[in-house]
Amino acid sequence: MSISRRSAKAYSSSLGRPRGPSDGCRRYRPIQVTFDTRNLILDLEIQEEWAPEVKALWEENKARVRADLVAEFGSTDAERKLENYRAMGPAPWSVVFEHSALLKQVRSSFAHGDFYPALVSACALGERLLHQLVLALREDFVNHASTTKRVRAGNLGNEWSSLITVLRGWGIFDEEAAQTYRELEQRRHQAVHFDPDLSAAGREAALAALLALQRIIEHVFEPHGGPPRYIADTPGASYISLEAEQEPLVHRIFLPNCLLVSPAHRLEQDDLAPGGWRVYDDESICDPLTDQQFAERLRKGQAT
Repeated sequence: MSISRRSAKAYSSSLGRPRGPSDGCRRYRPIQVTFDTRNLILDLEIQEEWAPEVKALWEENKARVRADLVAEFGSTDAERKLENYRAMGPAPWSVVFEHSALLKQVRSSFAHGDFYPALVSACALGERLLHQLVLALREDFVNHASTTKRVRAGNLGNEWSSLITVLRGWGIFDEEAAQTYRELEQRRHQAVHFDPDLSAAGREAALAALLALQRIIEHVFEPHGGPPRYIADTPGASYISLEAEQEPLVHRIFLPNCLLVSPAHRLEQDDLAPGGWRVYDDESICDPLTDQQFAERLRKGQAT
């Protein structure tokens, strides 16, 4: 069964704590993540057949989200800003990386109607992310066939295509992510190099670049899912599989945003704790579990 305050104490487990010999039953749970799904609430259609109290609750939720967004973006021309915000869709679920804070700025620019700054910054953030990924992971792929001399030396230049090819070769990008990046590169060239057609720098171009960037981020940095990266059948949360811990992307970028927990752990929100969560867990030595055994015990304990 799930543990209580009596059977386990709260402790300040550091994010990304290295796995030790006594941690055989534990798995990494992504905790430090970013997302913004408020527009899903705005777009929710309240159904006529719902119970009156349910409809009232969702009306209240929608009104609260709307008020929060108007306060965030400003009341002047609020309807247009809300329309722009909803057009962007949800901000991607992502483990925290260097892009996290900057993407919020790009989205804010688009919501305010500053389309050319949004377009250029979305493309610039895409290029910055290419460099950050290569620099963060190159030591793990120093002898890989796709690793170029320039990458080994850390002299990356500004050629998108070569970096996309390197990351594709390392397996960080699949073909879908690589193709989306190539499309973003074309939008970057159209935005930065002079084009007398202003439509190349307008709202639709900015929105397309932003949506492409968001697809890439969620594709690469998604903090939840299923095999092979995440353990199957763990309702309510995702846990990184034991084998996936060895992947360079997971080891370098995902694990620093995770807590190492047993199947019986419990979380309580606490802004002062690492990642914003206080952990209740048993810190004693535990016998090794397979991923399947971990999931089975997790479901029985109903950890939250």
